[in-house]
Amino acid sequence: MNHQFLKSPFMFKRTLNNISVAAQGYGDEATFDYRAKKTGYKVIKPYDGIEFLEMLSEISTTNNHIINMKIFSHSYPRGIIMTDWSGFYDSPGPYDTARAAYLNGLKELIEAKKILFAVNSEIVMFGCNLANNGFSQKLSEITGGTVIASHSGVSPEILGNEETGIFISSTYWVKYTNGNMTILGKRIRAW
Repeated sequence: MNHQFLKSPFMFKRTLNNISVAAQGYGDEATFDYRAKKTGYKVIKPYDGIEFLEMLSEISTTNNHIINMKIFSHSYPRGIIMTDWSGFYDSPGPYDTARAAYLNGLKELIEAKKILFAVNSEIVMFGCNLANNGFSQKLSEITGGTVIASHSGVSPEILGNEETGIFISSTYWVKYTNGNMTILGKRIRAW
């Protein structure tokens, strides 16, 4: 008997995920939620670094890679602030809780194929000071994609009592592509 297997055109189709992160636990959650929703991307709301990595792992599977991620958070040069001392950082700090996560943890999950970024992925972070201490450059190297962040403070452009979707750096935005740096202008669009 001759069995023929029909191949579905969807059998190996890879989908690309667009994710918007609204950091929780440190204040301004409603603002971050609003901004994340405005992107039109799938919204995740992590309270700490461990939960953030778990959410990324749940979203990205063999056939679902992360292509775009926009992060709305408080931040400082060391990384993304979530619940006190439980964010996502470049390296451990003296007051970090057991719920903090680090770039090396992300790297391990990527190497184990538990978090998958698409070729030419892009991460844009709308928190302050993420491009002036190596965090953004390391994140770009780890993901193999582009990371855009501000070198200093960030504020939204407001017209008629509403945010326009443009964010202004008090100095400039920096773009890292696989670790290589390009300086951008003072304005960048989030939605």
